[in-house]
Amino acid sequence: MFRLLVWVILICFSSVAYTQKQTGKELIDSGILKAKLGDFKAAIIDFDKAIQIDSAEAEPWYNRGIVRSEMQDYPGAIRDFSKVIQLRPVYPEPYYNRGLARDYMKDFGGAISDYNKAISLKMNFPEAYHNMGLAKFDLQAYREAEMDFSRALQYNPDFAEALYNRGLSRFNQQNYSGAIQDFNAAIKIDTSQYEYFSSRGAARAAAGNYEDAIYDFSIALEIHPEDLNSWLNKGLANLYLKRYREALTDYDRMLELSPGDPEALCNRGVAHHYLGEKSEACDDWKAASEKGFAKARGFLLKFCE
Repeated sequence: MFRLLVWVILICFSSVAYTQKQTGKELIDSGILKAKLGDFKAAIIDFDKAIQIDSAEAEPWYNRGIVRSEMQDYPGAIRDFSKVIQLRPVYPEPYYNRGLARDYMKDFGGAISDYNKAISLKMNFPEAYHNMGLAKFDLQAYREAEMDFSRALQYNPDFAEALYNRGLSRFNQQNYSGAIQDFNAAIKIDTSQYEYFSSRGAARAAAGNYEDAIYDFSIALEIHPEDLNSWLNKGLANLYLKRYREALTDYDRMLELSPGDPEALCNRGVAHHYLGEKSEACDDWKAASEKGFAKARGFLLKFCE
């Protein structure tokens, strides 16, 4: 399932002290430039030196936290953002980024607490509402997640990721028409994301509109031909439409990309079965059953033994 986490970009906190400590400011500027160029280890060295010059300044701690997050050193990032919060407790960005690091560590409760604090300091913070919604989504609190995505959209109506993720929240509440509306809006803003089409296809299929679902899965696969979910769901939609040869082709392609996938094997077996190809169907169900796929075991017992 597609999930987007949005970073606040590297920023510089204003500081009178650094006008008097040019060496420290130069190190920070150098570290930010190196980070933007992807040389994270060198950036951290610069921020370390700036901290040694003046450990009471928030800026090097903050930027080092950003870089550590980019390096997936989330415990280190949390320590740095906590230091910034100690030094500058009224800035919303450190709470937001600490929440994001906690999110990645699956500390969803801690992340939500940080996002709430960031929002209390900056009400018009759509990224914080959005990421809080993502954390609640991970906790399967889909209605609450939907409300957070809606708040994000109040402040940024063209926030395609918030539209998309609200659509996923609605989908998980079986509100397929609402999900489709959100996916439509997200696609209108950004047509480059295959997940938007794939998810709209899933919602259309769940609502029984298999023709349009196949159209969406096909577009998703034009954008990203290796999207296994789209191959799987396109094949399933073709099965529902009794297009067994087309379904067979979909599962053949999926199994080229993911050899031995038990669900694809099981569904390909169904397509073979309805095409009257018993031997091929039983071979697929046997292979899927050996991988522990219970549904295939049921078909094997019913039709092959």
